[in-house]
Amino acid sequence: MDKPVLYGFDTKEVTLLTGKNIEAGMALTLENSSKGKIPAADEHFCCVCTVERDIYLSVVLRGHTSVKYSGADPVIGYNKLAADGNGYVKVSDAGRLILVTDVDTVNKKIDIIL
Repeated sequence: MDKPVLYGFDTKEVTLLTGKNIEAGMALTLENSSKGKIPAADEHFCCVCTVERDIYLSVVLRGHTSVKYSGADPVIGYNKLAADGNGYVKVSDAGRLILVTDVDTVNKKIDIIL
């Protein structure tokens, strides 16, 4: 093995109702206590969608997950991340500190621990 496997580390998932245009791998916030939505640019996100089926979403609220990003490449370690307004995250001074454990610059995807 060339890198440690963090999948499942301290992961807490819940089921929500889906919102508009949500797909697995998107960063989300809550529209109300049971529905996910894509946050506006520079807003904080609280979870990442892992599965979208019919009217339901499975989202990671805590622990290890993967999310797509736009803009500048994050680095391994703590980064200030915020929503980009399209369901991805971006490096932003308006963001909160989140631990990035892997960066895939080809697919614009990062592994994070929420």
